[in-house]
Amino acid sequence: MNKPDNTDYKVIWEMFIADGNKEALGLIYFSHYDLLYSFGLKYTNDNQLIEDAIQNIFSYFLKSVNHLSSVNNFKAYLLQSFRHQLINDLKRENKLKLSNQFTGGSSEYHEPEVDEIYEKEWNGRIGKTISKCLNHLSEKQKEVIFLRFQSELSYNEISVMLDITVDSCYKLVYRSLKEIRMELEQMHITSKQMILFFMNKF
Repeated sequence: MNKPDNTDYKVIWEMFIADGNKEALGLIYFSHYDLLYSFGLKYTNDNQLIEDAIQNIFSYFLKSVNHLSSVNNFKAYLLQSFRHQLINDLKRENKLKLSNQFTGGSSEYHEPEVDEIYEKEWNGRIGKTISKCLNHLSEKQKEVIFLRFQSELSYNEISVMLDITVDSCYKLVYRSLKEIRMELEQMHITSKQMILFFMNKF
């Protein structure tokens, strides 16, 4: 089975719940493993526990296939299911705490017109400053920022996942970005530079 476009995962899910197609579930697993793992790091640095939670949720899908149903947004459903599994596992181990890590990978973006050495130094400064700002946010703010910008969920999807209103979701994102922007302005980092960072970081 070829890897589908992002918009086709709902179809792959339908194939799985129709007759327990293991190939379809395997495709979902390998295509979303990195996303789930990154998401898990927002709650704990226990790599083994994250991996176990991923395995557990897919084992649950396999065992409960006859009781599963169609979903409107598969990505949101998968993240919500994994989050529920991970939080339960963390509570059981008494390890529930959002990680200080916000994202992995490089914090740099590239503009050919700018000198490469200066660019790396400047973007490194922006990345460190934004990471510092993010650590000042509440756990709920960190979570909603991750879901909105890295997982690319809509406000409606986030509101369902976190059991909050869409209006509350908007306010959380707005207030979070406002707090970040105020700190960045003190460092003479413009809103445009912040936007470029977020576009390339996520």
